[in-house]
Amino acid sequence: MVQRRIVMGLIGLGALGLGACARSMPMPGETTSSAEGGPSSSASAATSASAAPASTAVAVVTTAAALAPATPPARWADAVRLERWDEAEAQLDALPEVDRQRPEMRYLRGRVALERGDATRAVELFTGLDKELPLLADDIVRRRAEAASVAGPFAEAAAFFGKSRSPADLYRAALALEKDGQLAPARSILDRALAAAARSRKKSDDALLRAARARIAEAQGLLPIATADLRWLAVEGAGLPEGEAGAAALGRLKQSLAPKDQLARALTLVRAGQAESAIPILDELEKKKTVPLLDVLHARAEAKLKARDYPEAEKAFRVLSTLPGPRKVEAMYQSANALARGGQADEAIKRWLDLASRYKKNSWAERSLYQAARWLLLRGRYDEAAPLYTRYLALFPKGVYREDAEYEQALAYLSAGQPKVAQKTLGKLAKAAKKPEEAQKLRELEGLAAFRAGNRDEAVRIWTEVARTFPLSFAALAARSRLAAAGAPLPPLIEPAAPRPAYPLDLDLPDPARLLVSIGLDAEAEGRLVPFEREAAARFAGREAEALCGMYGKLAHARRRYRVGVAQVGMPHLLRAPGEADRWAWECLYPRPYLDEVQKLEAEHEVPRGLVHSLMRQESAFDQEALSPVFAVGLLQLMPKTAEKAAAEVGMSFEPTRLKSPHVNLRLGSYYIGKLLKTFRKNPVLAVASYNAGPRAVGQWMRPGVDAEADLWVARIPYDETRNYVARVLGNLARYQWMEGGDAAVAPLVLDVPVDVEVPPDAY
Repeated sequence: MVQRRIVMGLIGLGALGLGACARSMPMPGETTSSAEGGPSSSASAATSASAAPASTAVAVVTTAAALAPATPPARWADAVRLERWDEAEAQLDALPEVDRQRPEMRYLRGRVALERGDATRAVELFTGLDKELPLLADDIVRRRAEAASVAGPFAEAAAFFGKSRSPADLYRAALALEKDGQLAPARSILDRALAAAARSRKKSDDALLRAARARIAEAQGLLPIATADLRWLAVEGAGLPEGEAGAAALGRLKQSLAPKDQLARALTLVRAGQAESAIPILDELEKKKTVPLLDVLHARAEAKLKARDYPEAEKAFRVLSTLPGPRKVEAMYQSANALARGGQADEAIKRWLDLASRYKKNSWAERSLYQAARWLLLRGRYDEAAPLYTRYLALFPKGVYREDAEYEQALAYLSAGQPKVAQKTLGKLAKAAKKPEEAQKLRELEGLAAFRAGNRDEAVRIWTEVARTFPLSFAALAARSRLAAAGAPLPPLIEPAAPRPAYPLDLDLPDPARLLVSIGLDAEAEGRLVPFEREAAARFAGREAEALCGMYGKLAHARRRYRVGVAQVGMPHLLRAPGEADRWAWECLYPRPYLDEVQKLEAEHEVPRGLVHSLMRQESAFDQEALSPVFAVGLLQLMPKTAEKAAAEVGMSFEPTRLKSPHVNLRLGSYYIGKLLKTFRKNPVLAVASYNAGPRAVGQWMRPGVDAEADLWVARIPYDETRNYVARVLGNLARYQWMEGGDAAVAPLVLDVPVDVEVPPDAY
């Protein structure tokens, strides 16, 4: 369910709506070639799409004729699945009258009206529909109440939602009571909702409810209550729409935040990724001198750093480093950090080494010594980096960065002409690795160290073992590229499947889910399937996972399908190529939602086939509702500012509330990865790293003359998150490519990395 926020009255409040997404799927009575909408050799997938009668154990029995759509799924169904609501409305309204009056089409039209904010029309369409469409009666009653909370009858909506314990439902009840003029009961319900929301600890829920309570309290003349909520919004909700509206409302009421609260608001904005908005607040606090100057200066320096204004951040931290106080050494460290991020790494290294020499065992000295060694490694100064890591490990034997230092020192030795030393450390680290994928990446580098030490046979043995052990992983792709470069025989890309006969499962969806899929509401269909999982799986003893994956494979919405795969499909399924009998396992772990749309966008933006799904799998696990702690949104986890810039470049109007929509998210995300590929000369390693860490950060890790073949370049990425991200996305890509075209479709890992790329200053 997607909460939509509409600014109303005193501060921003939202009318709550629900969205749906997914790709076109077969209708009851029709067949399809694949659960993914494309060719497939999977017998189980093809059979799953057929219209076998629903079992009474998992479905409400209804005639197929009653479930048939008014017309075969066409443009309107795809528009609904991708949440192109304006287009869906126009196409549905253009249908013949007899089709428009069918109960399921009236239901769909009501859903579209809700999404477009036409609550009055939704109430009209839903009224009495529960009697005509009993399969969805419970949902229809709820949707009508939802629309009524906005357009009336308000008392009916309040009665419906007021019985719930859900904060979202109680919010709707309060909204309806407010519109009905019953302010005191509305505020009382919001008190209940806030108590319930406290258990979830979701600040966005608190903000929505407090914004409503503040508006109602002001309308009642209860200014102290209203002001208290507005102050909370301005400080704790800073960065959220309600928080910013709350701050504006305080100004309108001629109320102001205390200086310490202004400082807290600025720091919340910095943490919320809106550092630019915090800087004017901090400038004003410095002028007024109403809070300790050091606190203000530190906050502003941090804001400049988070805003990527590195010259100003360096200057601010350098000033702080000259002032007495407990954070003096931290300021020295951060001034060097700002220099490094701003492209002056050599000067930063000097400052870090000076700090480490002056303060010895201080925690900031430890950090400084480690960062100096790391940046020497990134700059290609391997002969200097290796002994500096030795110094760090000697001074801080139990240091925070000990494991990283050992690993990076091995990389320094590997590139500094001491491969035997590197091989010993890499072998030790591989044996100690807790995750198989990490062990294989270390083993591949161990093979490179052996090769550079002159032991070709051992290198070939190691690389061959890696390529066979974890096929189609990043480590295996790198090992195969190394084997090819060494002129050694290549093992199979992936071992063929053991021949096993396929016995397709006779799967069908429960009738409510089948109906929802037929009109494009696959996301809602997914919700209808979850309660039937145990019953559905019980019909297929010994093949429960296959049954669930096949059932969810009838939907284009891939969130639950992928989660079932992760929970129930083991790693052994990925170590051999899938055959007819077990292709379902790969399709469950590597689904392809919105396939037609994705492939169209990949072609338009010159993105390798499969890369968008590879990113989607890693970014959101196919959850369009995903929202990260730093407000990255949707399937491809787009930051709102990145999405806004991308929208301007493609000539698309930008509405932050629509960023979760598959149509919007896929379009902007595909454009953005295509833009990164163009920036980095179509090199997927650099483009994928940039998608995670940003192109300017990647630009800092590239330098002409460094030892930078793909496996080494990835190994030296200074952020664990980005290093692992690149490996996983490229491994995803190899499997998606294999699923589409077998061995011939898998692009080899190109070892050459174009480290002389100039990242433009306006890159984002």
